[in-house]
Amino acid sequence: MAGRIETPQKIKFIKYIYEKGEGIKSGKIADKFRIRTATVSRSLHDLGEAGYITYDPWQKIHLTETGISFARFLYRRHRILTLMFTCSGLCEYEACRQAEAIEHLVPRENIDQICKAMGHPSRASCGIIEHDPACCGECA
Repeated sequence: MAGRIETPQKIKFIKYIYEKGEGIKSGKIADKFRIRTATVSRSLHDLGEAGYITYDPWQKIHLTETGISFARFLYRRHRILTLMFTCSGLCEYEACRQAEAIEHLVPRENIDQICKAMGHPSRASCGIIEHDPACCGECA
């Protein structure tokens, strides 16, 4: 693996590629996040090496099955953290902002613990929480 995958920037890229669904060029990612194409290319190379995307600098980028699964986890993690923060009294905007700031630091095991402690919630202010069979068992 060429670099650390769980960085805020790479998480944003994976989520954005997932949202687009049909594939996207690296230049569009650079435009969306207002960063240089060369910076995007380095991160995309790392994500390709890790097996999350199919990456060819001259073609559209698509998530692999592993990438799709990871993107779903990223959304689940974000939404569970956001819900945890809103339950603790933060407004929806601030909860989402704080979740985004720390989500790359919180491993799957801790997300599963939070999910269990909250009774396997199905919705956060920012969307539906997709259940993980490894955590939620019969809820999934």
